[in-house]
Formats: sequence, structure tokens, C-alpha cells
Amino acid sequence: MADRNSPQLWWRPPGQAEIFTLVPDELGTTSFHFVPFNAKGTSDALRWKGHVVTSDGPADGILNLSKNPAMASTSQEEHLQMVQHALRHIEVGTLDKVVVSRTQWISSRSRPEQAFQKLCKMHPRALVYLMHHPQEGTWCGATPELLLRAQQHDVHTVSLAGTRSQNDSVQWTEKERLEQKVVTDHILDVLAQQGAEDVALEGPQDRSYGDLVHLETRVSAKYKGPLDELAMALHPTPAVCGRPEQEAKAFIQSHERHARTYYAGFLGWSSPLGCAYYVNLRCASWTKDGVQLFAGGGIVAGSEPASEWAETEAKLQSFAPAFQD
Repeated sequence: MADRNSPQLWWRPPGQAEIFTLVPDELGTTSFHFVPFNAKGTSDALRWKGHVVTSDGPADGILNLSKNPAMASTSQEEHLQMVQHALRHIEVGTLDKVVVSRTQWISSRSRPEQAFQKLCKMHPRALVYLMHHPQEGTWCGATPELLLRAQQHDVHTVSLAGTRSQNDSVQWTEKERLEQKVVTDHILDVLAQQGAEDVALEGPQDRSYGDLVHLETRVSAKYKGPLDELAMALHPTPAVCGRPEQEAKAFIQSHERHARTYYAGFLGWSSPLGCAYYVNLRCASWTKDGVQLFAGGGIVAGSEPASEWAETEAKLQSFAPAFQD
């Protein structure tokens, strides 16, 4: 039986049915990584070594949840004000884009083990995970966004931005295409700086995840350097932070009332043969008293505050039902 005080994790890769876990072993060939949004912040980058094995998933009640105080949800007024502040910075040229996030607190008595299984059914094309750490708490989510996948010298990433409902027949706006292009340009800049070769683009095209549709460009390249260095150079992309990066980070730190910690960070596994890292979106932090959900949206010139609030509502509703009683 697993030690209830040791790190525990399960994940289901996109498009697969099997669930995996990591048996801890310092001599193991696979490492699992759980990296915060701000690598220089108060939350540590977590890493375990071990052996990957298939699993039936976490048994109900196996996790020893921490008892933290309930967190407040971001109000609509607070979020609209943050978007308006962002637009003023964009208007004067301080920022090209910034991602404004919000939280929603659910006083839920449901268990994370159950939420993990629900998310696996709800989002077959996403990376679904459940991670419990004795110091950093319990996190669960279903993320659609690849940060970096590599096998030998072949690397792949995606530029994902723009959001609309599956039922929305309206075409993508210039604002949404601009938002997605900012992310693509950032990725191309990083690959060039890191010495990648044979860079190729596919898209942008519609990519469906659950009830939502995003604009996605797939990027491939040849890269012979350290994969962890490339991942950290890509992170955080403008899809979760903004551009210029340092100015966007400063805006987020001064305007968001909540700490992102691991929301909009990245997670995944690496081995001598390659890696697969995903951006930590559509995620929640769990305590004995409830669940803190996170969602955000990219603000660029032309963004409308009311529409940005509606976008975060749609993102929350795409995974919130898994966390409710």
C-alpha cells in the first residue's frame, strides 16, 4: 500500500484509455515533473523518479487531503476591472497581450479520486491527471494544451489560443486570430534562439476539446539540445502569461488577488528517449473543505471585458461538473 505521506500521482494521456502511475525509485528511468507558473515564486518545481506502470486509477479515499482555509471566488466586477486595466496597458504600449485569470471556489464534499475518473470520461482528448503532494497539496485537471513533446531529436509543440463554443457558428474574429498569432510568434522566437532547425507549421485550424473550440497551430522542429532547457524557455507561453513576458508577469502579480502557484505551470514526464509536457490548464486545487478552480483568457487590443468574462465562464463549466457533489 502507498505511503499516505508520500507524493502520489495518476495520469491518462490524450486519446488513450489506459491510466498510468509512477512507482517511486531513484534508479528509475522516468521522471514526472510538476512546475509552477512562476519558476522564481514561492512554489517549488516538483520532480519524482521512478517506473511507469499501468493502473486502475486511484481508489476512493486513498488521499489524505489537507485542511486549508476556503478561498474566495473572483467576482465578475473584479475580473472586469482587471481586463480594463489590461486594456489600458495595451493601449499605451506597455503590453501586447496579457492573460487575466480568475478563480471559483466550490464547497464540495466530492473526492478528487472520483473527479479524476469523471474527467477521464468528459475529456478523452486531454491529458487528465491527479497529483497529491504532502506539502504542495492536491491538484487535478484536464488540460488540452501541449507544451513540448519530443522523441530523440524530433520536437513538437502547439500554439493554442482563442476560445468559442462548439455551438457557436460565428467565425473567428481578427482579435482572436491576433491572440493566437502572438503565441505562435513566441514559439518561433524561442525555437530560433535555442538553435532548433527544420521548423515547420501546420495551421492554424480549429481544435475541439469537450464543448469548446480553440485555434491551434502545430509546430515541429529538429532540436539537439537539452529538452528541459527548451521546455523552460517555452514556459510560460503568451497563451498563459503574455508578451512582453516580464511586463505581463508583473501585471499578473500586481492585479490578480489569487496566487496561481501551479495553475498555468506545466506537468508531464521525461525519459532518456524524450518527454511529454502539458500546460496546467482546466485545473483545480483541492482541500478538505472544497475545490479552487482556475480559468483565464488572453487580453489583446479589441478585447471586450464582458466577452472575456463569458469566456472564463465557458472554460470553468467545461470541467467544473467533475468537481461538484
